[in-house]
Amino acid sequence: MFKVSIILACYNVDAFIEDAFESIVRQSAFAQFEVIPVNDGSPDRTWEIIQEYQKRYPDNFFPISFDQGSGGPGRPRNAGLERATGEYVIFMDPDDRIYKDGYSTLLKAMEKHQSDVVIATRYGVKEKADGKNPVWVDWMADPPYVNQNSYEVKLDLLSQRPVILKTIYRRDLIDRYGLRFLESVSSSEDEIFDKKYLLLSEKITKINDVVYLYTVARTGSITSKIRIKVYEDLVPIFKGLDDSLSVYFNDAIVSYRVAALLRTFYLPKLLLLDPGLTDRALELCRDACEAFGFDRLLQTANATDKRIIELLRDRSYSQLMLFFMNHRTGAANRRNRVQAKKLKEMERRPVKLALKASSLVGLSRKAVKEKGGLGKLWTTRIRKNLAGAPNGYWIFMDRREKASDNGEALYRYVRDNRIHDKIAFIIRRDSPDYARLVADGFNVVAYNSLEHWRLHYNSEYFFASHVDDVIIKPWASFGATDGKPRYKLVFLQHGIIRSDLSGWLGAKTYQLFCASAKREYDGLINNVRYNVGPDQVKLTGLARHDLLEAKDGDYVLVSPTWRSFLSDATEAEFRDSEFFRSWHRLIHDSRVSEAMTGAGVRLKLVLHSSISQFAHCFDEDEHVEVVRYSDVTSFAELLSSARTLVTDYSTISFDVLYLRRPVIYYTFPELQKHSTNAGADLSLYGELGTRVEEHEAAVAALVAAAGDGFRSAEDKVRAADDFFAYGDRQNRKRIIDAVLEGSAK
Repeated sequence: MFKVSIILACYNVDAFIEDAFESIVRQSAFAQFEVIPVNDGSPDRTWEIIQEYQKRYPDNFFPISFDQGSGGPGRPRNAGLERATGEYVIFMDPDDRIYKDGYSTLLKAMEKHQSDVVIATRYGVKEKADGKNPVWVDWMADPPYVNQNSYEVKLDLLSQRPVILKTIYRRDLIDRYGLRFLESVSSSEDEIFDKKYLLLSEKITKINDVVYLYTVARTGSITSKIRIKVYEDLVPIFKGLDDSLSVYFNDAIVSYRVAALLRTFYLPKLLLLDPGLTDRALELCRDACEAFGFDRLLQTANATDKRIIELLRDRSYSQLMLFFMNHRTGAANRRNRVQAKKLKEMERRPVKLALKASSLVGLSRKAVKEKGGLGKLWTTRIRKNLAGAPNGYWIFMDRREKASDNGEALYRYVRDNRIHDKIAFIIRRDSPDYARLVADGFNVVAYNSLEHWRLHYNSEYFFASHVDDVIIKPWASFGATDGKPRYKLVFLQHGIIRSDLSGWLGAKTYQLFCASAKREYDGLINNVRYNVGPDQVKLTGLARHDLLEAKDGDYVLVSPTWRSFLSDATEAEFRDSEFFRSWHRLIHDSRVSEAMTGAGVRLKLVLHSSISQFAHCFDEDEHVEVVRYSDVTSFAELLSSARTLVTDYSTISFDVLYLRRPVIYYTFPELQKHSTNAGADLSLYGELGTRVEEHEAAVAALVAAAGDGFRSAEDKVRAADDFFAYGDRQNRKRIIDAVLEGSAK
């Protein structure tokens, strides 16, 4: 019996199929390969070439031919499966080629690990091109893995392109579950088959070897021109995906993937369709969504996909295409802004860096003579200085320049309860909190010192309320690739997630991801892009909430969140912004001042750290106090004593809601929005607090709150009771219990 059956669905590929066959026969394991090319009614010379190779290699080529084409690769692949005798199966497209000894590599990995499936990597190349200058490089796992069956691995595979052409499958598993390709469709049949197989597998192996050359948009392929049949097939495709994904995932994840496929594949392909057929194609998209269920699709955690589904449901096709194109343009613009920001940062580097660079000229002259050059020498020195034996430390950190968040709160709990003896807190030496923490007995280590890097790199756990790269791998900003640090990341969070941050947070690897509300937990688990599952995400609550205690202070706290486009603004630009004008007008409105005076309180304005440099722009008087972010010694005290909070999108609103105090959300219309605010759940703000958009409504809300003695309405208290997972001030204990439970596995 052959070890591997290679199945090729062939239609009109006489210009390519010989190259595909030659790449097969050159494999070192060719003697163990059974090659099954299935001609699907090709009118060109495809069948003639197949017969020629069958004559040349009669012991390895076992062709099949249909007189009439089926319109898709499903029928020929199924025919190949019926004919296959190999222990393993590989599917190959006849217009592609194997890269080097790629399929032999797949077989060796399968035999070595005895996996259910082995997934490799591929290059995208132009027609007839080799792999020297690929158009793109396929997904690689970091790190590769062997015989995994975790929720996180399968969730990650769900978000990847179909892996069918770079993968070796076990035939007995295919037969056991009766897996076959949809024969009635011309697209997505590979994803339906592939995803179901992967989700039913118990031993999944991912290697990063490149084994396949995928021809990008060849002439005549389905990716180079689109027919209306692609959209006529959508009802069975969505049904097939539903059947495939439901064997493992819940309804929200299934809906997420179906909606994402519509956005990432079928809507973009409209641009390749005859313009006269666009409306018909959109109506077919709507029919498929209706058959699947609009309510089901709206469970997706992706805000963009939700809007697309809503516009399809309402047949607002012009709005849909405008929204979709704006979304695509916005994504490109965001990439451009990132590049522009990097250039701006480079321009602002202190002159001392240039002086430091000049002092390294001698070193660089020496290094360029050595193999690998200066970059390799610098990287090697960094790694040599950082990498060491595991030190057993638990490292805690909030912001670089500020403590008083979940990191400090959890450090206190661990220290005071003597849970772990080797602990350290990281913060900048020039921060006012540095001396405060030292005086309080903290083991404080200066941020970005070599001691910090070595301690952090080799620690057991890193507990962080923020996960920016400058926090979790500060050495990387010095231009060195850091290898893999030893620590396990525990994300304490800075607040409660109320918008889709998966594009940022989904790029990290977590040992523990703390959540505080069931709604937040579900949003994390059901959003594929976060790349986390039940093993990582735990309902614990925020550590700092244990320290909150409702007090009757003499102020109303006004604390809007930041705007990314104002962080680097000039003072003139800031004063001219919608942000400044709106907030300055509100806090100095005479009706607000009168109401606050009558209630015996004042307004206390605290800006976000990223724009706190503009605090002086706001005028102070007997009714308004402006406090710089760096001057806040205790946020727990600041929030505990606030009678009410006025904000826009700040996550500190949940601290005030945790105390069952009123929150007014002033979300005035903005021409330019901060990206994390754009997808905020505004309905949640109205559910838990009072949400207003206009100046007059904000004034009325503040006046009403003062008139009610700053007491929360009963329905808002009940809503907060339902929202928070816990209110027992045992959040820190739950976090540590989850960490210790995870380490025991």
